[in-house]
Amino acid sequence: MISVGILFIAVAAIAFLGFIVNALFVKLKFTDVLPLMLIGLLIGPVLRLINVGPQSIVAELTPYVTATAIAFVLFDIGMSIKFKQLKKVVGRSSAFTFITQAVIGIALAIISFYAFKWSLIEAFIFGFAVSGPSTIIVPVLIGVIRVPNKLKVSLMYESVITDIAQLIVPILLLGFLVNAKIVTASYIGSFVFTVIVGSIVLGGISALFWLYVLRRFEDYSKGYRWILTITMIIATYGIASQLGLNGAITVFVFGLLFYNLGVHEKKAITSKDVIAKYFAIGSDVNQVIDYQKEMVFFVSTFFFVYIGLLFSVQQVNGFTFGMAVVLSLLIIPFRMIFTPLLGNFMSQSREKKSIERRLISFDVARGLSPAIVATLPLTLGINIPYFVDMVFMIILFTNIISSIGIATTYKPKAYL
Repeated sequence: MISVGILFIAVAAIAFLGFIVNALFVKLKFTDVLPLMLIGLLIGPVLRLINVGPQSIVAELTPYVTATAIAFVLFDIGMSIKFKQLKKVVGRSSAFTFITQAVIGIALAIISFYAFKWSLIEAFIFGFAVSGPSTIIVPVLIGVIRVPNKLKVSLMYESVITDIAQLIVPILLLGFLVNAKIVTASYIGSFVFTVIVGSIVLGGISALFWLYVLRRFEDYSKGYRWILTITMIIATYGIASQLGLNGAITVFVFGLLFYNLGVHEKKAITSKDVIAKYFAIGSDVNQVIDYQKEMVFFVSTFFFVYIGLLFSVQQVNGFTFGMAVVLSLLIIPFRMIFTPLLGNFMSQSREKKSIERRLISFDVARGLSPAIVATLPLTLGINIPYFVDMVFMIILFTNIISSIGIATTYKPKAYL
């Protein structure tokens, strides 16, 4: 049993380390994912400073840690989508995002299906879990490179959409496995209607209710909006789970509507402006966003360490290591093929456009969503051999590849 003093010191050390390595990314252009996951690997499976066996507290806490990460991260992702910014890029960005993610997800699924002898559903869970770039990493990336604003918005939009799909598609496929159903058109239709539609409706109702409460009692909620909102998020996620709905979709819809409706000016322009009159909280949304960023930093920092604890060193061999490297590298040419879809958002200069195409191709770093998916089969009692380890290694290798590729490709002098 770890003493309280040691536990507090460890928590503080991990939080400070997360801040330090995040700051270093701005300078050195490498991500904080690598050192955090390696710390978890070191103190868990390698040095065994923490018991990570099947009956350990780490294993028992997995469902709760995963649910917490899903709730906080998808609420944050929902608030990241700003309807006004997307109007000019949504068409081409959507085409690039959906085509690229679908092709990469299917390709990785087919290869893993034959390589690891997984079932087809298990292979697609894996393929789509690691099919897109991360919203944890992309915002920092686009903040340190000078490329056209439309391209930055497009890359951020891609990371948001792919992060959603990397969580929701595997969660839905895991639902098929848990229910042991034959995947037929009628079953999929029923599942979509009862789970997805129900989750969207619950998320929308919850968001509207909460915005109304904050607007109606704004004098009483000042200074407590974030903690009250997070309490509502947790309650909404819990209600969705109890009703058999999808908590991930529900909190995402909550975050999406919470920002895009709540950000309106409080004063109604006309008596017909229902949103402004009953649901808008104006700049108060920013208070929630500011605190939420800090919480996501805290949650993601600890979750990357946690996923390192779950890594099984014994299952790593030359074959799995080689497959992880090959699959990570395979993502780059697929992204390169479809970069012309974003051509209208790139610079006119041939040199700059060449740099930007390579930057898009090297934007392969995977982050929190696949790390969360890696733990999901364990929480549901499903054993997929090598699954956690392959996701772990692909997160590591894609971050290494992305860091090296972006550092060697980006030329600041070209943008002076």
